[in-house]
Amino acid sequence: MVWTFMGNARMYTALKNYGDRLSQVGLFSFKVDATGTITESGVAISDMLTYINKYPHITWLLTVRNDGTSSVFTALRENTDGAQDKFLTELVRIMEKYPWCAGVDIDLERGGDYSTHAKSTAMFRNIWNAVKAYDSTKKVNICLPGMDSINGSVGGENWCVYADLNAYCDTAAIMSYGMAWAGSAPGPVSPKDWLDGIYDYAVKAMTPEKVFMGLPAYGWNWQIYDTPENLGKTYRGTSNTYYAAKNWMTGKYNFTDDKPPQPFIPILAYWDDYNKVPYAFPQVYDFAEGQDASSYDYPLMTGTYNRRRYLTAYSKTQKTSFGTIYVDHDGTPDSYTGIVSSENGIAVMGDAGEATYTFSVSSAGTYDIVVRLCYPFWDKNGIYVSIDGSQKHFTESRLWWPYWRSTFWASLADSISLSGGTHTITVSVDVKGVQFYGFRVCSDFSEKPTAGSASFTLSPRHFIDVDGNECQPDKGFKLTTEVLRRKPDSALIWYEDFEDYGILDTAYWNIISGSWKVWRSDEYSESRVYSQLDGSGQFAWNYDGFKDIHLRARLTFPAGSTGKAGIFCGSLFCCLNYNSQAVELWNGSTKLGSYSQSIQQTPSSDLRTDPTTYTIEMRIRGSTVRVYSGASNTLRFTATVSGFSGGTAGYQSDQRTICELLRMGDAWTYEPYERFDVTFPDGSVTQYGRISRSNCTWDDEFQVFTLTSDVEESTTRSESISMDYEFYHSAQLDLECGKDYTVTITPKDIDIWISRLFLGDADGFSILYYQDVDSLVYWANQAAYHWGLRGIAIWSLGQEDLRLWEALPKQTDTS
Repeated sequence: MVWTFMGNARMYTALKNYGDRLSQVGLFSFKVDATGTITESGVAISDMLTYINKYPHITWLLTVRNDGTSSVFTALRENTDGAQDKFLTELVRIMEKYPWCAGVDIDLERGGDYSTHAKSTAMFRNIWNAVKAYDSTKKVNICLPGMDSINGSVGGENWCVYADLNAYCDTAAIMSYGMAWAGSAPGPVSPKDWLDGIYDYAVKAMTPEKVFMGLPAYGWNWQIYDTPENLGKTYRGTSNTYYAAKNWMTGKYNFTDDKPPQPFIPILAYWDDYNKVPYAFPQVYDFAEGQDASSYDYPLMTGTYNRRRYLTAYSKTQKTSFGTIYVDHDGTPDSYTGIVSSENGIAVMGDAGEATYTFSVSSAGTYDIVVRLCYPFWDKNGIYVSIDGSQKHFTESRLWWPYWRSTFWASLADSISLSGGTHTITVSVDVKGVQFYGFRVCSDFSEKPTAGSASFTLSPRHFIDVDGNECQPDKGFKLTTEVLRRKPDSALIWYEDFEDYGILDTAYWNIISGSWKVWRSDEYSESRVYSQLDGSGQFAWNYDGFKDIHLRARLTFPAGSTGKAGIFCGSLFCCLNYNSQAVELWNGSTKLGSYSQSIQQTPSSDLRTDPTTYTIEMRIRGSTVRVYSGASNTLRFTATVSGFSGGTAGYQSDQRTICELLRMGDAWTYEPYERFDVTFPDGSVTQYGRISRSNCTWDDEFQVFTLTSDVEESTTRSESISMDYEFYHSAQLDLECGKDYTVTITPKDIDIWISRLFLGDADGFSILYYQDVDSLVYWANQAAYHWGLRGIAIWSLGQEDLRLWEALPKQTDTS
């Protein structure tokens, strides 16, 4: 199936020479408005009559579209002022006007969310009935959005329920093109994972023999050397037919209006063997993926997602510098009084514990003295240390402080004057359980939290232009960095996925009631493996001082399990209630609020490998509690609570449930996941990604922000944060082909994915994805032999590689 949208010479050539390869054509010539009136708009029917007469085997359909105008869809669905009634009579009218037509093709888009599905289905039922009442031999094709489940549209077209619409069409073309578009991150227009999800679902929900797989004949060329605003564009992407893409590949186009000064360069295309689609990097002189870094330091680490190899840091560590170290002493005391436990160079103060250490410096001078500590839990958070009788109190009360349960260095004395000879450090108890790892006397101590850094070597080399001559950029280069930023999350207090070995054997957790165990996918592995907390009752952190916190859990109801399960803090219980099919908030025995939500049980066969999980969370700020649910952390309702005084916190379940994530964050403080710095070859540094915010204060040391009023984080910023890859651009770089250069990326926040670096011609460079004959033939074979579909529907005729038709079977023996 194809549509006559383009109206270009190549479309008519394809119709003339390859009409015998087509079985169904949508004549893209009719448009409906909000009154239900159909007007002729597009390729004139008169221009099509030659081909209609030449190929009687083709099912010629009159395509009626709303051009994606949601108000038209709404008016038709709701029958506003009789719009649907008018529409039905208009369909009959145009079929009467063109009696040779085989029927109609209904292309209505932007129908709204799932709440409209019943009325939307009813509209398509009425269309079906009207057409069949007019002439039962007339066909109805419907154009449907790509869905991989009920409510599973990536574009919000959740009005569509395949199974409900199956009875009201002779054929259905699923418009499974457009995952990548002008305003998206570059990528295949119809990626494999999306197609797999759509058609695995479609063949179960609809009659496969009715279904056409929608495929693109076009691609996109995304300009990535500057922002769209600076380029005078709304979006980066420009649509390309196959032949436009071919012109880029063969050096007929460039970014200076297809004329000098930018060279005309034939370029190499790559083949994405996973998605079965070609792509290219026009005018890019070198590029690197995150894992191509010549060096990177911890806590940066490698990751791969959807075959994209990136670098990221999931936490920050303390980066220290000591200058010259004169004394390096571990925590083993030289002497002590009271209760002091000392083992493996670590001292822990107990009742009345005091440890004494002596050290010597060879000459009088100015020194820095630093101590190494660990606060193992929130109630083990204070210790006294003195140097020659001058005492300092080390303590930490912030729940979100990033060095909890890890060692860190802290200054005991900066630029202290010491005489040559012996000196004394004394460590004494404040709160029992703090760990003292020792101290250093050094020349110049500094410390800061870091998410690491990565260095890349970029090597621009001369290209050969269309005339066979060496070429390079006319005026210089630009560097574009591709990264994935994320929305801020509450400053992390504890992240528990139960994957560490022996969790229940630590002192961190308390089984208050019921029975709990941790199931591990590899029971005997001491490495981190996928795990689940399994049980019922109350499972809590072994601490009772929680109050203003943000709690999140991801949980599963096994087969046969009912009742409530969720997160609690003190008397507050935020839960999923299977019996009422709702998210609920309770304060003791009082229900404070609820939100209806479908909740399903997971069969035992899928419990360990493919559980149906639900995310639930609550944010407690004083007497205000916000309740969220869903993978997008959607706010469901807000409640006011009285008499809440905090307490223990954890996970709670009436009956057996599975919890695979239990996360605690601060209720007021957020970690942004957005800023990174780039150090260029000349040593200059540019900051990227940081968002300006209001109603908050910044912590410059840890790069977190704290709200100053009880609002949602999203209200503090006007800038949205895409969950797609984004591009950040340098100024012009005066580099030379033939030399190597170093660029360093330094993330200032965690959870930023450093994806790719592109070094290109400052006059313009891009990422180009397009569709060729090999790609379309591959997916045509998948449609036929993997899913057993009726065929493929190509958008749209005249954009494709004409060699395609030679590769497809004839639909008729008529010459």
